[in-house]
Amino acid sequence: MPPRRWLSKLTVPLLAGVALATFAPIASADPTNDAYIAQLCALGVNFPPDREEAVIATAHLICYDKKWGYTPDAIAQDVHNILAPRGLSLGDVTSKVGLAESTYCPG
Repeated sequence: MPPRRWLSKLTVPLLAGVALATFAPIASADPTNDAYIAQLCALGVNFPPDREEAVIATAHLICYDKKWGYTPDAIAQDVHNILAPRGLSLGDVTSKVGLAESTYCPG
């Protein structure tokens, strides 16, 4: 494990927790976010409607890990380790990673 990987392992749950605790359910005014959420739902990835901001924040963290050179499989494993207790399967997380990359990650 590269030395900076511990930071991303800490960052994902920390930011997801902050997002879950601080964001009130608000309608998104960003068409990219709306499309991302709609595509996740179409893929069968389920989450409570009041958690959309946390789902979007996690997508941006996926791009951060990609920027540091981590593979989609490694990112999916890390995210799954965090979200599995919330009922997301590895397949759901793998779909989420792929969709986050195609939606939010530049280049």
